[in-house]
Amino acid sequence: MCSAKPLITIYTEQFPPYNFSNKGQLQGINLDITRTLCERAQVECKFELLPWSRAYSLVQQNSFSGLVSTARSAEREALFYWVGPLVSSRTFFYRLTGNTHINPTNLTHVSDYSLGVVRGNVYEELVEAIGFKENKNLLKVAHHYEYMNLFFKNKIDLMLGSELTLDYQLQQFGHGGKEVVKLVELPVDAVKGNYLVFNKAIPIEIVERFNQQLKLLKEQDNLALYRNRYMK
Repeated sequence: MCSAKPLITIYTEQFPPYNFSNKGQLQGINLDITRTLCERAQVECKFELLPWSRAYSLVQQNSFSGLVSTARSAEREALFYWVGPLVSSRTFFYRLTGNTHINPTNLTHVSDYSLGVVRGNVYEELVEAIGFKENKNLLKVAHHYEYMNLFFKNKIDLMLGSELTLDYQLQQFGHGGKEVVKLVELPVDAVKGNYLVFNKAIPIEIVERFNQQLKLLKEQDNLALYRNRYMK
């Protein structure tokens, strides 16, 4: 008699095009990759969309759980088992096109302005390291849409976006790329890309199967199949 496949709950957040809900259907570049890895590693996975801070907390509490997409950093390294890297891209500060007075030319100037980030997101650590401070010029929120809404209402000066995620973020608010101007890049040298992470109670052989199957997927087309589903 065959033993049942292990069941793993994989948490995710609304962060298109990596992972998001579209009319109730969970999809995205990295979520699709993860779904394929579950099948190829012969693991049954169920997905749950939650605010980032909630998802990040639960994956550390629940033994048979994972989280996608998670930026890999030194502070997080020992907390999880890591599968990846998956797909990620460079990150920049942006302003509204009409706000020509907001024009930082390097990282030492961006903290002269206000910014919103998701609390607990890896960007929180990075922007604090370059001078942003809560209750001064850094607003911490639970969801991406909260700071996006404030940005387009001119309540905060800057927003962060990656070359892959920005168009999707703007579309959610009925906006387009011409309404924002790319400014300074946020260096993410301390972050090693987006990953699928597992709670350390997951048997290591399962994690190894996932990494092996990801290696095989990358050998086919470097994940172009998954990128092309969402990129114009």
